[in-house]
Parts: sequence; C-alpha cells; structure tokens
Amino acid sequence: MAQVEGDPQDGDCVEARGARGDRIGCGIWSGCSQIAVRLYSRREEVLDSTFLSRQLDQALAYRNALGLLKPHDADAVRLVWSESDGLPGLVADRYQDWMVVQFLTSGMERRSREIVSLLREKTGLSQVVLRNDAPVRLQEKLPLEKKVLFGSYHDPLWIRQNGVLLPARLLEGQKTGLYLDQGANYREVRSLASGRRVLDLFSYQGAFSLFCSAAGASSCTAVDQSATALQSGRAAAEKAGAAINWVEENVFDWLRRAQQEKQQYDLIILDPPSFTKTKAQRAAALRGYHELHLRALRLLASGGLLASFCCSHHFGLGEWKELIGRASWEANVTLRLRKTLGQSLDHPILPTIPETEYLKGCLVERE
Repeated sequence: MAQVEGDPQDGDCVEARGARGDRIGCGIWSGCSQIAVRLYSRREEVLDSTFLSRQLDQALAYRNALGLLKPHDADAVRLVWSESDGLPGLVADRYQDWMVVQFLTSGMERRSREIVSLLREKTGLSQVVLRNDAPVRLQEKLPLEKKVLFGSYHDPLWIRQNGVLLPARLLEGQKTGLYLDQGANYREVRSLASGRRVLDLFSYQGAFSLFCSAAGASSCTAVDQSATALQSGRAAAEKAGAAINWVEENVFDWLRRAQQEKQQYDLIILDPPSFTKTKAQRAAALRGYHELHLRALRLLASGGLLASFCCSHHFGLGEWKELIGRASWEANVTLRLRKTLGQSLDHPILPTIPETEYLKGCLVERE
C-alpha cells in the first residue's frame, strides 16, 4: 500500500521508492491529481535551473538532429513535449517566430518564469503566447488562462507546411494553434489524393482537405460542426484558390444522410476527437467509433482508401485495427491494411510510458 512521508506540497520534488525501499526516481508531487508523482529522473536530482537547462538542451538537440528545427518548408514544430522530454507537464511549440508554452502541472507552473526565460534564450524566440487553458490543469487545481506574454499578437498566424498555408490560431485554436502531431500524416495522405474524391470527416480547419486539394484531388468535402473552424478553413482555401465543399454539420448526422443518398468517395479521412477521457468511458466510445467506421465504409468506393485515426491513449493500435476489422465485416467489405500511421517525430514516444503513443492510425484499402 502506498505511503507518504512528510507533508509535500503540490509542485514539490519528492523521492519515490518501491515497496522494498529501493529508489524508483525523483518526481513532482501533486496531492490533488490522479497521478500523485510524475517522475522527471531515475537518478537523485534536484529540479533546478541546471536540470531544466539540460533537459531543454536535450529536447532541442533531438529535434535538430532530425532536421526539424531547420527553416525549410515547415514553420511549426513541437519543441518540448512533457514526459517524453523529461519535463512532465511542459509543452512548447514554435510557430514561425512565435513560441506557445503550456504548463499543465503544478511542478512546471511553479517554475514557469524560469522555464520561459530559458526557452527564449535557447531558441531565440522572444515572442511568447501562454496557453494555460487545457482542462487537465483543473485536476491540479490550477486556473485556466491564455494571454500574450511577450510581443504583440493577433489571430490568425499563417503557417506554411509543405507548400500549404494553414491558419494557426495561437490564442483560440485547438491544441496550441494547429494539430502539429498530424504533420507526417498530412504528407502521407496528400501523396494519395491525386484524382480522388476526398471526404474529410471531423475536418476542423480542413488541413487534410487543403493538402489533398493541392495534390490534385478531383473534389474535397470537409465536414465539421464548428462554424469558427470552417470559417478559418474557407479563408485558407480562398488564399490557395482551392475548391472545397465545406459542410457545417454533426458528422454522425451527415453520414446517415450521405448513406441514404448513396454518395461515394475514393479517399476518406476519419479523424474524430477523443470520445473518452477515462477508462470508464471506453465502452461508449467504442460504440461511437464503430458506428463512424461502419457508415464511412459504406461510402468508400471499390479500390478506395480510408485513413482512420485515434487520438485517445485508452486505445492501442491493435484495438484500433480490430475495431476497423469488425466494422468492415459488418459492412460486408474486404479491407487490406496498407500502412499504420502515427504521430510526427517531434512528439517522441517512450516505450516505458505507453501514454506517449496516443495518436495512431491505419491506412486501409477496399477491394
């Protein structure tokens, strides 16, 4: 049974030991969170400026070695990603010459000024937006806020990724402005789009549609229930001269009608939000995901491709494949797995922390 010695306060550094007294590592204490201790080192180390500086250097060096920090054709990249970079609860992204920072745990919040100062020094990015509006902060009894810390900013900031302009809304958009974790998948799907009728479900601002249109898709339909997101998408399409059919509607409702109308598509992107935040919601989420796949597969033409994504760490890749398989059986279609898909390399995965592999996907082809 777990025991706590002393009276640690939220954000304090504590030593974690096993049942036999062996040291597990050092971590950040949070008495009000479901995760009481988040390890930041297996060694006995203090979470001071020296440690923070070293971890930030390592995070930047990893991305630099992969060429992700070079100003080529991508204006945006994740610089630091929480436990994956040994800094639990810290997220930092670069958008052109802006940096967006999130502090999701009390331990990082307590050291926020020092971290921002180190990041500005090491990256050369002086303009900073604070996006502390993630609901997970409430679990640590931290207030929600978003503001410009340094610089003068107005939404949107136009970001170029692989030749496509995307509107990043650093103060109001999802995540920190864009779905940076999908960067590699945008390129993958774009390579398949030429001459195809494309359906982009849960499109948000229509990034997949914009990439597919640029690649020569014969048509693109983007469906989302957010009027604000679709408005941003329309602005991007207008800049690009892209002809995209924007549909503001609940995806489930739209799919039912499209099936009745016997619509057909050659490439379908299914990128739903997470339907579950806890294990207790898994059964309901599975039913929702199953219905989505069942209806989407009935719109998929023979020889068509489905790129299906799951962003919940409560489901593994094996479970996602199984779900797609069950839906294909019920829809009476045969699918071939072309490729498994995952998050971009600037969102590193640690085998010892399965939760870091949260985005997974399958590219399947209908016979």
